[in-house]
This record gives sequence, structure tokens and C-alpha cells, in this order.
Amino acid sequence: MEIERRDEVEVEVVTDRRTIATALPLKRRSRERLAELLGARVVDIRTPVDDVDLVLTPSCSPQLIGRLKARYGGARVVVVELDDWELDIEIGGPVKRILRNGADAYLLADSLDELAAKLGGASDPSPTETEPVVMRELTEASTVDDIIAAFLNESVEYATRVRVARDRPLDDA
Repeated sequence: MEIERRDEVEVEVVTDRRTIATALPLKRRSRERLAELLGARVVDIRTPVDDVDLVLTPSCSPQLIGRLKARYGGARVVVVELDDWELDIEIGGPVKRILRNGADAYLLADSLDELAAKLGGASDPSPTETEPVVMRELTEASTVDDIIAAFLNESVEYATRVRVARDRPLDDA
């Protein structure tokens, strides 16, 4: 990394490091901590920067998501709800409101079959007798990493079960 001065403006030249632009209302200290945790460059969206890999935004409209995707080209846009009492961050959204108001879990499903599988329904043909479906409960205390990891794990596990069930030869009955 090298820093150049051009007309009293610092320009940081970064190579081989992921760049994350954040629309989250984070103070500089919080952005620096996130950068340290991710081994990435984390900048406020008001900072002029090229080649952004990831954009973090609070819950917002589909139109704004579209504008962020258009502005940052191939960058992935991730909606974040975050509470960090140590860094005085409270960025709530609809999922946190739902959980705080008494919901026991929040599920994402791409089909009724997937919903039934996550709920442990008998109508899902893909799990075997020895392969129970586990619904991961997300609570108010869940971290953003917990939520994203749970959603990813559920999607991968479901897709694997469906693929195995589809490829399994039918038993002669």
C-alpha cells in the first residue's frame, strides 16, 4: 500500500485487498474495526473509490438497492441489521423489529418444499429417516455473521438433499 499526495488530497493505492463501501452510519472507528476484522479496506460510500467488491447498506427500498448495484458495478450488495453496544451502533430493520416484538424465528424459503423442510414437515420428500431437518432459530442476540451463515447453510443443505433425492433410484415396491 502506498499513499500519494495530489493537490492536498490523499489517494490510497490498494492492491490485493477487498474493498467494502458502507452506507451504514458507521463512525470512523467502527469502519476501522470492521476493516481489521475482515482484512479489507472499508470506506464510507461518500468516499470516491473504484473497484468496490461489497456494499453494506441498512434496510432500504428495492429502488435504492438498484441504484447501489448500478453505482458499484459488479459489487455484491448486502443488507445489514446490526447492534454493537460496545461501538454504539444500533442499525435496526424489519427482521430485528419482528424478533424484538415476539417472533421466535425468521425463515427465508425459495419454495413451499423448502419452507416445509425448514419447518420439519412430513411433506418434504428429500430428507431421509436418519437425516432430520434442522431449523436454525435466529434470535435478537444473533450476530450478522450468524444470520448470513445460517441462511447459507440452510440453502446449501436443502439443495443437497433435493439433489440426492432427485438422483436416488426409485425402490421397487
